[in-house]
Amino acid sequence: MPQNPQDGAKAALARFPAAVLDAYERYRQGGDPGAIDAVVQAAVIDYRPAGTGAPPPVSTGTRLFEDLGYDSVAVAELIFFFEDLFNVTIANEDIAGVRTLGDLRDCVARKLAARPLPGSHS
Repeated sequence: MPQNPQDGAKAALARFPAAVLDAYERYRQGGDPGAIDAVVQAAVIDYRPAGTGAPPPVSTGTRLFEDLGYDSVAVAELIFFFEDLFNVTIANEDIAGVRTLGDLRDCVARKLAARPLPGSHS
C-alpha cells in the first residue's frame, strides 16, 4: 500500500514546534503563502550545521553562510528537505543566487507558485 505523502510530511515535521506543522497544514489546505515563510524559517534554524553556536535572531536579511554558518553541504540538505516536504524540484540554477533567508523563502515560494494549489484537483 503506497504511503500517503502527507504522512511523510508530518513525519518530517515531527521534530518542529506545533506551530510549524500548523503552518504547513495552512499551506497545504489553501496555499497560504505566509505559511511558507514559517516553515522555511523553522527549517533554516533546524538544519543549521552543528557547532555553529546559538542561532542569532533571524529575519529575511539573515545570511545563510555568514550569519548562520551554512556551507554548501548544509544548503543541499536543506534543499532536499524542501523538495521532499513540498514535492518540488529545486535545481542548482534556482538556488545559485540564494544568500539570505528571504532569498531562500522566495525561491521556495516561486517553485510552489508554479504548481497547482494544494488540494486542487486540476
